[in-house]
Amino acid sequence: MRSGAAALLVTALVGGVSWHFLDNLEVRLQEKVGDIVDVRESPLHESAVADAAEKVDRVLFRFEYDHLYQADKYAHSAGQHPDVTVLAVTGETHWQTGVALVLQVTGHGVEIGADGSVIKEGDERICFRLQLGPENDTRDDDIECPTGAAVPVTKDPSLTGIDDRLKSALQSAGSNENAVSAALVGLQLDPAIRQTVGARNGTVGVGLRASQYDCILARITSKGAELWRPAHRQLAPGEMSCTAETALSSAFGKYPH
Repeated sequence: MRSGAAALLVTALVGGVSWHFLDNLEVRLQEKVGDIVDVRESPLHESAVADAAEKVDRVLFRFEYDHLYQADKYAHSAGQHPDVTVLAVTGETHWQTGVALVLQVTGHGVEIGADGSVIKEGDERICFRLQLGPENDTRDDDIECPTGAAVPVTKDPSLTGIDDRLKSALQSAGSNENAVSAALVGLQLDPAIRQTVGARNGTVGVGLRASQYDCILARITSKGAELWRPAHRQLAPGEMSCTAETALSSAFGKYPH
């Protein structure tokens, strides 16, 4: 009886020590990795992923809208979007090799309480993998972000918000080619914006192009200045040029039917 009782006592002590050890080990593990697990499954993270995913939707829409198919064009287009960084690009074209892109997107997450109040909010960097062709397009959201330097992407200049200043400057310059050129210099536009000026029969034409689809054409006569932004499809590769020559042609101001 005594030996049996002793055995039970030892078993109980060992079990208690083991339970205490395992319990402490579990607490330590939770302290070490609990934050990582909780963050990735938290409402804040899920909200940030959803916000970032909407930005990727806009990137993909632009790919389709601009009829892109080359790897460098995909990367350049994606890099123009706010909060989007291109981490990797492989392949050459959509229909031959297929193109794979890895994007890092800043998503804004918000955790809302049961009463509708904001408990916590913040930005997170979320990564996405896009496989474009050669047969199907696929997308993986919230992947592990790769290490290494981002793909360098030159940001395009922009003509957004300059219409009123441009028209006012051209109105003041009048239909004089040299005065118009001087007026453009005075606007201090981004040097990356391509500028052309020409004159014909008392009319001065101006072409300003910031990127493939960001173009302003202007025509200045004795009656004043007129600005025109051609439609997206008119500016597609192989279509209308964004130059002073076009501003002076019969195509000026005519949208496609």
